[in-house]
Amino acid sequence: MTKLAIVTLVLAAACGKGDSKEAGGGAKGGGGAKGGDLPAEHVAAVNAALPAELKGKIEFEAGRIVEDEKRNRAYKAAVPKGWKKAFMPGSLEPADADSFGSKTLGRTRMSIGRNCDGTCEKKDWAATSDKVLFSQFTSGRVEGKVVKDEKRATGRTLVFERKPPEMFPEKEIAVHIINAWWDPEASEYHSCQVELGTPVKGAAAAFEKACSNVIQE
Repeated sequence: MTKLAIVTLVLAAACGKGDSKEAGGGAKGGGGAKGGDLPAEHVAAVNAALPAELKGKIEFEAGRIVEDEKRNRAYKAAVPKGWKKAFMPGSLEPADADSFGSKTLGRTRMSIGRNCDGTCEKKDWAATSDKVLFSQFTSGRVEGKVVKDEKRATGRTLVFERKPPEMFPEKEIAVHIINAWWDPEASEYHSCQVELGTPVKGAAAAFEKACSNVIQE
């Protein structure tokens, strides 16, 4: 994984100093709600978005991603069946993944968490999330192509295809998916992030849909 990608995930998992108010839901079609269960039809729609060549390699189910066990912070989402906890809090990776990625799915990972970017207090979350998550891809710092950049009043979704490296492109991250959402009055924002390795870059639509409906416990 590149240093830049590691920094993004670390920042997304950290809330900094101060007490945090709970955010109470995101924008329609691109965020999360607080409490309740994940609808079975949503999981079905996520699986339906997988291309034929990846069915059998990835299957989604209603699952739970724990961001902070001590504070009992977790999210319900459609997650790939059989994936294991990754090194970073709030992250999942393929069962066969190691520090070099998965032999079958490449450098692939999914993470959900919250961030304050310093002190946890009310901020301009559109600007903050842009600085922390999105600008590295929209400014040209990371080479590639913006496939989607949808901004909403209380959220934003980005799909970005990296420029393949000249050597061993199958071993690198091919697609980044970031969905961020917030309550304007809250002291934090939330994000669902996915990194897809080259072997499964065709699953981008399914993972984007998975990140579009996340329930904060």
